[in-house]
Amino acid sequence: MSTERKLRTDSDRQREVDRNYEAFEGMLSELLKTDAGRTALMRDGKVIACFDTDRDAVEAGRAMFADRRFSMQEIDDCSVDLGWFSRFGVSSQV
Repeated sequence: MSTERKLRTDSDRQREVDRNYEAFEGMLSELLKTDAGRTALMRDGKVIACFDTDRDAVEAGRAMFADRRFSMQEIDDCSVDLGWFSRFGVSSQV
C-alpha cells in the first residue's frame, strides 16, 4: 500500500472513530440503562448492535462490514475515546 493511500485510510478510520465516539457520548445515558457493561458496535455514528464481549463485537463487525469501517465502545460510565489504533481494525488476537 502506498504511503499516500495508507495516510488516507488512517485519516478515514480516525474520522469514523471520532464521529462514532461523538454520537456515543450523546447516547451514553440511555445505553447505560439498557446495555451497561456490554460493547457497542458502531458505524456512521449509529449503534449497530450491542454485544457481551469485545470479541463478539469484532467478529460481527468484520462479518457485516468488509471494509472494516466500524468501531467499538465499551458501555460504562467512564468510557474514553481510545482512537482507531486500539478500537478500530482490532487485531486477530481479540
